[in-house]
Amino acid sequence: MSKFEHSVKVPTQYKATAKILKKAIEQHLSIKTLISEEKHARVRSLQTVLKLYSDNRPTVENAIEETGLLQDNPNLDACLARVLVTELVFGRKLLNGESRPVQTVRSYKEKLQQAVSGSGFQKKEPNPRYVRINTNLYSLAEALEYLAREEWRRKELPSDASYPDFLAAVKTLEEDEFITDINVEGVLVFHHKSSRFWVNHELVQSKKFILQNKGTTLAAELLAPPPGATVLDMCAAPGMKTLHICNVMQNKGRIYAVEQSTDRYRTLCKITEEAGCKIVTPILGDALTMNAKTCPDVEYILVDPSCSGNGMQNRMSVCEEEKDDKRLYKLAGLQIKILSKAMSDFPNVKRIAYCTCSLWREENEQVVQRCLQMNPSFKMLSCKKALRNKWQNVGDKDYPQIGKNCLYCRPDEDLTDGIFLALFEKRRDGDLD
Repeated sequence: MSKFEHSVKVPTQYKATAKILKKAIEQHLSIKTLISEEKHARVRSLQTVLKLYSDNRPTVENAIEETGLLQDNPNLDACLARVLVTELVFGRKLLNGESRPVQTVRSYKEKLQQAVSGSGFQKKEPNPRYVRINTNLYSLAEALEYLAREEWRRKELPSDASYPDFLAAVKTLEEDEFITDINVEGVLVFHHKSSRFWVNHELVQSKKFILQNKGTTLAAELLAPPPGATVLDMCAAPGMKTLHICNVMQNKGRIYAVEQSTDRYRTLCKITEEAGCKIVTPILGDALTMNAKTCPDVEYILVDPSCSGNGMQNRMSVCEEEKDDKRLYKLAGLQIKILSKAMSDFPNVKRIAYCTCSLWREENEQVVQRCLQMNPSFKMLSCKKALRNKWQNVGDKDYPQIGKNCLYCRPDEDLTDGIFLALFEKRRDGDLD
């Protein structure tokens, strides 16, 4: 037997959350995406627990090992134990129900707390909660009016504030404060403890507010297609970046949103429809089969391909720092194919943004270098300059003329998920390097 037999059932939210955690660990998948596909709506309220586990994984694993919880109770499901321990030590500090697994973990509470306090691990302060306004349905003015009415205090910065000034202000946010982002219009930054408040909020459920990490909002900000443009999002699901591009374009123009997976395509359709995207044309298909006939008149392209995901704070692997060279080689091969196709098969394209949620240069600078070699009609633009120089982390200096133009979001420094971005523009006659 692999699990406990007990007459009192484990609460559904714990079982479903453990199932998500297990799938995320074993298949290197995004917790956020898995939650969006989960049928039990109540599990959404426990995504905070999954984030807490991700932030404190070494501490939780060490506490489980040091107390002998799984060793003493071999029939206790390991992922269920992780969920229950995280909730008990870092979350609500209590567990629901009287099922045998819950009672077992609860009986180890004192030992677990002692193991955590004496583990030598420093509890990582979670990054802030980012809330982006979906301007298809709600305006910045309406959002600020609502927040003022609900007695949220807006923290203001002087107009000449630097990026370090902004980060310092974010780090010192009080629980009832928020600040408008310095880089991306329509992004509001809250204290991390507000996550529980926002996750099931009516404005989030109605898609007027979008819970989207700041790092992933930079793609649409840098691509910057004007209203009326024609855009191709080559790897679009679940649709957050597609929706943001739609907002940037003021819901005017056309966006071809391509997704190969049937399940993820359904998620893409659902999100963009509920969010009021009038200009999105979802396409169920392989990005590598798209061209100027299937997607005519494309001027702007977002390439956000499958990647290792090692920069994501809500994506977990057994050993987050362990590099799988064989897997990276395969991923980079696909990334090069997709980005190169964007550069070569759409004659009207003006600008391309390349984005990964990886911190490995094999998927980032090396992909960029190879694609520029294969497609000399494109040049790089400086991501830092595009953000009015209000950024710090750029690419690897070992890649001359490439690294300095790329952008990295570093989780501990930029208080975001780990993201890489590169921006390309088609050369005009007479352009020089």
